[in-house]
Amino acid sequence: MAIRQSAIFRIAIIYSLGVLAAMTVGGAIPELDAIAREFHPRDPSLLGLVMSLPSVMVAVGALVAGYFVDRFGDKQVLFLGAIAMVVGDVIVCAAPTMSTLLVGRGVCGIGYVLMAVSAITLLIRVVDARRRNMAIAIWSTFVPVSMIIPFMLAGVVAKAGSWRYAFGGHAVITIVFALVLLASIPARSKESRQLSRTTGVLAVLRSPWPYLLGISIGGDAFLHVGIIASLAPYLHTRYGIDPMTVNLWNIGAMIVNALGSLLFGKLLDWGAPPVKTGIIAILVTGVPALVMFAAPIGAPASIALSWLLLFASGVLTGMWAYTPSVSPSPESIGATSGIVTQITLLGVLLSGPIFFAAEAAPTPLPIVITILAGVIACSVRLPILARGTQPVWARDQVDANVVAAHG
Repeated sequence: MAIRQSAIFRIAIIYSLGVLAAMTVGGAIPELDAIAREFHPRDPSLLGLVMSLPSVMVAVGALVAGYFVDRFGDKQVLFLGAIAMVVGDVIVCAAPTMSTLLVGRGVCGIGYVLMAVSAITLLIRVVDARRRNMAIAIWSTFVPVSMIIPFMLAGVVAKAGSWRYAFGGHAVITIVFALVLLASIPARSKESRQLSRTTGVLAVLRSPWPYLLGISIGGDAFLHVGIIASLAPYLHTRYGIDPMTVNLWNIGAMIVNALGSLLFGKLLDWGAPPVKTGIIAILVTGVPALVMFAAPIGAPASIALSWLLLFASGVLTGMWAYTPSVSPSPESIGATSGIVTQITLLGVLLSGPIFFAAEAAPTPLPIVITILAGVIACSVRLPILARGTQPVWARDQVDANVVAAHG
């Protein structure tokens, strides 16, 4: 009983469900070749859709998912999302055609968006303020971790004999963690639920701060995903290095990216100046990227710079810790998480096409402009960093309590 009520246990369960949600995308990547061999799609872009369709669902539906979280409860929506994800995985496992497989991936996408938005909201609710910065910093690593695990297990799935085992195993593990969630983490009290179905969403839509946070994290995601997705073909074309070798190094890059996110949480707890930290992280993300793509530095130096910039990018990703501070009220944290997630995923969706097109240009100018655009988007976080992580409504509550205590 004591273990189930501990903060570490609750963080671990919520984080694991977030990783499983994001694995809807990352888990499909190692299996795309096997899927292509079985179904022989006439249009190669369908394979890309197998990977990206869940992300599209998040990009278009996160704000709606946030509304559901505020209206019905974070735990309930997270559990419902897990059910949807399992149903989607089952459809994919049983799919006799590419069309059926895509239907299953769409259902997985519904589960992804419900889980991604509700999990961060649930984490903010069940973790006390003293641990919240570090908890959200841990949470912000869920995307790179969700990509590392499938690549590490790809050999096991291949030996098992079918790509379908990857999705079946994902469904089984999701069921286990969802049941643990149901048994161990309390639901939101009825008294804290919104009386109005639209109050939280409207308050978020009227406030500029969630948009700024979404743009800043989306800019970071744009740079991070664009670079990690295009680095192997870019280095192969420019320096002749084997793409599989680059992909192995990319696993390390994603690990240091997660470490950067954890470092940001620690920096907040240690009292490091957030604005200075943000400026340094932006520069250490942008400058190596410009050098890597605009100068003939060779493959080893490019890989080393990719690790450096992805570590700094992880520090920027840790800014998820500011989600409560940009929420207009405690009743609208779900909608706030939704709009931040939605803008972030738009950055992810734009990154691949723009980076590949820019790198294919005959001069470095397009890729330089692309990187600078991402850096500018990252920079809109600076006013938020200056505000601090404590929500305005929480400070107002503290001030009211102090006034009441002193008569």
